Amino acid sequence: MYSCLLQFLILRQFGDGFVTFHQLCHVVYTDNRPVPLQQYIFPAGGDGLHLVVVENGNFLEDNFNTAMSVLQVAGGAAKGDSEMRGRKGGFKVSSNCYKIVKMIMTKNLAPVIVFSFSKKECEAYAMQMAKLDFNTSDEKQLVEEVFQNAMNILSDEDKKLPQVEHVLPLLKRGIGIHHSGLLPILKETIEILFAEGLIKAFFICY
Repeated sequence: MYSCLLQFLILRQFGDGFVTFHQLCHVVYTDNRPVPLQQYIFPAGGDGLHLVVVENGNFLEDNFNTAMSVLQVAGGAAKGDSEMRGRKGGFKVSSNCYKIVKMIMTKNLAPVIVFSFSKKECEAYAMQMAKLDFNTSDEKQLVEEVFQNAMNILSDEDKKLPQVEHVLPLLKRGIGIHHSGLLPILKETIEILFAEGLIKAFFICY
């Protein structure tokens, strides 16, 4: 409810500003979603998704309670991704994020976008998916063609940067990374690949 109100206020503010500098503008708002929205819960340490809000906005209390019971049973055994670092500061191979992405792909619900507040974690999550493969051979070939054509504008020195050399194998598997530490041309290329449906799992630093 609050998010809808916020969206409405933003639209009204945009409309008022447009009227001030241009001409009369009417803001038309609707609650109808072109793409139906479902909301799921994945309890940390669990092994399944629980549907809690359906397309018409109804809340499924029984499913929510089931998810909460799974979370309580997992207890201290599931510390979540925020505590998944190893002794040397690295990331463990298995995580809740890995389980969720793999599960979403199994249900043919791609693409999936994973937001992180850290560039390091963003890359770590993507690397966890490195053994998974979401693209066909034809898609892999197309990814490489688009990537190589885009990188041709870089100098020979920039082409040897780790972020350029290491990202292509992930992209060919349908796994993308996007954060402020990447070269602008690299970010733009990855955005194009995602828009064309060639990236199925997209890890973004928010």
